[in-house]
Amino acid sequence: MADFEVKFDGMDELIKHIEEVGRMKEAKAIVKETTINVARKSQELVPVGYGQRYPVKSKKPAGYVGGTLKRSQKVTITDYTGMISFNTDYAAYQEYGTRFQTARKYLGTPFVQERNSFIAKLKRLAK
Repeated sequence: MADFEVKFDGMDELIKHIEEVGRMKEAKAIVKETTINVARKSQELVPVGYGQRYPVKSKKPAGYVGGTLKRSQKVTITDYTGMISFNTDYAAYQEYGTRFQTARKYLGTPFVQERNSFIAKLKRLAK
C-alpha cells in the first residue's frame, strides 16, 4: 500500500489550543475537506497504464482491464484523521518508483500541495 503517514511537530499544542477556543467542529471539517481534496487530486494523477505501456494504435491484450490502481483507492475519515490508501500490491512501486521505473507521485504530489493550506487553516482556527 502506498500511504503517507504524516505527523506534524507542534500539532498537539495547536489542537489543544483549538480545543480551548472551542472550535473542534471546524477542525473536523478542515480535516475532511483537505482529505477529500487530496483524494480527488490523486485520482487525477494515478497512472492507468495502457497508453504508456502499449503503442497507441494497438489493440488491448485479451483480458486487459486498466485502472485497477485507480479503482482501489480507499478514503477513511474519522474525527481528526484522514487516510487515503491505494490497495494493490504494486501501489508503492508506482508511487516511489524502482530502479527500472521512475516514481509517479500520484499521492505525494497532491499531499504536498495541500499541506501548507491545511496548516494555515488550522492556525487560523487557533486565533
